[in-house]
Amino acid sequence: METIEIKPEIFLIESLTETFGQATLPSPLKNSFQTGNFVEDGKDRVLVDISLEGLLKASRPDSGKIVFQPPTFELAGPREKIFWNPENTKVAIVTCGGLAPGLNNVIQNLVTFLSDRYRVKNIYGVPYGYQGFSHDPQTKRFAFGWRRLDPFSVQNIDFEGGSVLGTGRGHSNHVAIVDALMLRDINILFTIGGDGTLAGANAIHEEIKRRKVPITLIGIPKTIDNDVLWVSKTFGFESAVGKAVEALRCAQTEARSAFHGIGLVKIMGRNCGALTATAAVAMNDIDFVLVPEVPIKLEGPNGLLNTIVKKVIDKGYITIAVAEGAGQDLFPPSETEKDASGNIKLKDIGKFLQKKIVDEFKTRNIETTLKYIDPSYMLRSQTTSADDSVFCAKLGQNAVHAAMAGKTGCMIGYAHERFTHVPLAAVAVGKKRLDTNESIWLSVLASTGQPAHWE
Repeated sequence: METIEIKPEIFLIESLTETFGQATLPSPLKNSFQTGNFVEDGKDRVLVDISLEGLLKASRPDSGKIVFQPPTFELAGPREKIFWNPENTKVAIVTCGGLAPGLNNVIQNLVTFLSDRYRVKNIYGVPYGYQGFSHDPQTKRFAFGWRRLDPFSVQNIDFEGGSVLGTGRGHSNHVAIVDALMLRDINILFTIGGDGTLAGANAIHEEIKRRKVPITLIGIPKTIDNDVLWVSKTFGFESAVGKAVEALRCAQTEARSAFHGIGLVKIMGRNCGALTATAAVAMNDIDFVLVPEVPIKLEGPNGLLNTIVKKVIDKGYITIAVAEGAGQDLFPPSETEKDASGNIKLKDIGKFLQKKIVDEFKTRNIETTLKYIDPSYMLRSQTTSADDSVFCAKLGQNAVHAAMAGKTGCMIGYAHERFTHVPLAAVAVGKKRLDTNESIWLSVLASTGQPAHWE
């Protein structure tokens, strides 16, 4: 993770109770929960940094005493008193950005938990991401029809990949979106997406605050890249790792079955190599792992190309896993293109390496067979693993608890085996990246034998 200054105040959670009155309604869960299972605001918190060094940094002398003030997350979970009256509460759910395994699982759990446990009946699905809020201010007609959701309409959708609501990039006009929320009398909005979606959600939240209207906004982090801050893992990541391992096994089989065979697999990971590194460690027989966090040098005696040739001759075959965002500096400078979400369009490092490696072997007059596999969309469009399904259920349930209690402008995080509330403003301070000093990358180096840095 990039270095970020952590101050206790950036983790303070906003609540509608600060402006629009206290949470006074007894939770519908009270009869099915023991009193000790309810979370107390201000009391139940989770340390951001659990290391001894972090705790020592949080201690400071003040007037002859040691003041201990470590940064902490607010613990997620059910509150004994809720803010919203379930009978007249209206909820909207939107999924944005690219697909990820588990989107339908989260939608299903939001709907069933809202309906079955909190008795909320007015639940709507917004189609095609933030574009689904598009409407004509004059006629008040929406470009896309919103979908009424209930437990029956979301039955078995967890057996399907993708999002039953559809998804999309861009169109995050926060002013128009708040207009749409007010036009539809929405009280609670759940936004499910990655860093771009959550940045858009933060802008929506700020516009809601500016207008001083009582609308709760809760974000649920989604990305198979696992690059969202303050979340130890995002839903869909584990499922994507499993599919990436399948692709690596196929590539290795192809490589092992050919004379001087090479299997090359490109795996999703725009700015973070966590998915590629984790899949490689799970496979435990990959020869080279290339990620955005470690610059690639192609030429020279210790460069990638020469090292690949030597490994192929010594071992007989090799398998290479490369993250899609790796080696972008190897391409000549050109006009930067961006997608609808404002992300820079990446150059294809997989095809680039395929040509460079084949050309290197031809130059040396060494026979080789290279098979290139790009399973990108297979990783994100599949259904979830069992563990991911459980994780999605807990994310959805904790998002509902937060929303009904009047929490707002926050994301459901996950740290130290605890679900937390993280302000969207804290999410926007940066992106999580693969830490090359931590265990997963050290395991990559140990299993591959590749150098820590290309020289």
